[in-house]
Amino acid sequence: MFERRNRGDTYKGTWWMLTFLLFVIIAAEYGGLFNGLNIRIASLIPKINFFWMELITDSASFAAFLLYILLIIALDVKRLRGLERSTLHFAASLGIAMLAVGVLKAVLQTPRPGEAAISLPFLQALLNADYFAFPSGHAARASVLAVFLSRRFPRYRAIWWAYAVLIALSRLFLHVHWFSDVLFSLLLGPWAYLLVELTERWWLPIYRTVITALRLEVFDVERIR
Repeated sequence: MFERRNRGDTYKGTWWMLTFLLFVIIAAEYGGLFNGLNIRIASLIPKINFFWMELITDSASFAAFLLYILLIIALDVKRLRGLERSTLHFAASLGIAMLAVGVLKAVLQTPRPGEAAISLPFLQALLNADYFAFPSGHAARASVLAVFLSRRFPRYRAIWWAYAVLIALSRLFLHVHWFSDVLFSLLLGPWAYLLVELTERWWLPIYRTVITALRLEVFDVERIR
């Protein structure tokens, strides 16, 4: 019990620190404070359009992550006849991160490298969110995956985060994102995952009520001890 409480306090402290850092980056992005640094870094990075670079970055595409989630769920159901809590955390935090990415793209409307700056009404910008740069959806998904895999296989944490950083770098080498885009997104993944974990006591009972009503108990998760 003491260990769980101590871990919860650590998670809360980390979440609040990440919240502060993310707000600072958003404010700096809105104020144009990253412009000089972004342009400088972009000018130093050669553009690489090789097939392997595209392959690396596509491993963090939305379609790829949909397949990952379906595969993880299928493996859980086959092994446990239900879901591990970390699987549910992964899916929920991914949804939160993608919602944040879409809203921020529509609000800030930062043009990608080489693209013209445009100004659209919020709803129209939201529908065309992929046109905008800040933040990076690929890097955000990769960072959520890194947290999830670090929870399941902590011995290989360095490998999972090396993958997330590699995805961020691939977005820079392809010149489809700025440095501030991927920096924000690498922090967004842990922020979203911790938010899901810290609020589990409120949303998990609702989730269980819904799947019970729909007779989908196969998607239930282990009870909180």
